[in-house]
Amino acid sequence: MTSPTRRGSRGSPLADLRRLGVATPRRVVALMRETVARLGLDLSDLEVLTEAGSGYFAVTPVLAAVAGAARVVAVTRDSRHGPAECNATAVAALAALCEVDDRVTVVTSLDASLVGRADIVTNLGFVRPIDALFVSTMKETAVVPLMCEAWEWRPADVDLDACRRRGVVVLATNEDDDAVDVFSYSGLLAVKLVLEAGVEVYKSRVVVYGRDRFAPVLVAALGRAGAAAEAVDDLRSPSARAALSAADVLLVADYLGTSPVIGPGGAIEAAELARLSPGITVVQFAGAVDAPALADAGLPLHPAEPVGPHRMSRTLAHLGPRPVIELHAAGLKVGELAARARRAGLSASEAEEAVLRRSSLAQRLSV
Repeated sequence: MTSPTRRGSRGSPLADLRRLGVATPRRVVALMRETVARLGLDLSDLEVLTEAGSGYFAVTPVLAAVAGAARVVAVTRDSRHGPAECNATAVAALAALCEVDDRVTVVTSLDASLVGRADIVTNLGFVRPIDALFVSTMKETAVVPLMCEAWEWRPADVDLDACRRRGVVVLATNEDDDAVDVFSYSGLLAVKLVLEAGVEVYKSRVVVYGRDRFAPVLVAALGRAGAAAEAVDDLRSPSARAALSAADVLLVADYLGTSPVIGPGGAIEAAELARLSPGITVVQFAGAVDAPALADAGLPLHPAEPVGPHRMSRTLAHLGPRPVIELHAAGLKVGELAARARRAGLSASEAEEAVLRRSSLAQRLSV
């Protein structure tokens, strides 16, 4: 059942947003408008299905409306990040500030009629999973732009085979594109997490464990901040052990790993790490660790909340609104191009090729 949710009368839009963690609402509005203009994002005559998330993730449906979307439906739910009511209030307040509240509807559940109207469906948290049943209710010309890079795609989130059978175009977003350069924010996030862990970064020794694209970006950013940082991809190698023995921080950045980096069967045991470097602090950027084992070994861990495989401990929103606005605007641009190609009569494969030729923001999923 669809349940529209509207902002209550607790206060002005500015007051509501500040109360809900959006510290600089007018700056957020300016950033959205500037990013829409810079990317030439034009969603006029298109309908968008996305989420109403917590904090800065409230921007996405409003961003689509600012870009001219004819109708935006944003689904929300209660989560560990906040209650659905607060998410709906933040979206409504932000939409009111942008004068697009007549085109944004927040719901707490989805039915086939809402899914079936959407031209663009984002892969964000409250919309997922976009599984075979979900895909069967989508229009055949609908598109799914991933708000992430192709290598970050998770099969449990978007059933790519079901989409392809239906003719639904799925494309990822190039976070390195000069128009947004979102991936570079990852390095600043690593610096912030190390500082939050109580380590100064400057003059500190940081070992970054990772086997994907994150590690070199994080090492470079930590180095610019004055740390002696190095990347390792095997914590059992003699060189890695020597580095760990002198390190202040082990930064875990193993997004693609499927098992805990620290723990039984992982890259290293917690007790073994404590013997090598009893004063080390473990910082989770991405990937799982055995938190209880680290606690038993007397090693501090930040953030302390559990992080599963293929997850970051903090999103780029932990830095502020700009990374979220730029990434999601770029993803919506990929969706715009794909949706217009399908509307023009191109097949799903033809539309995919046309978008890839036209925009360096789009990435193919080679699966």
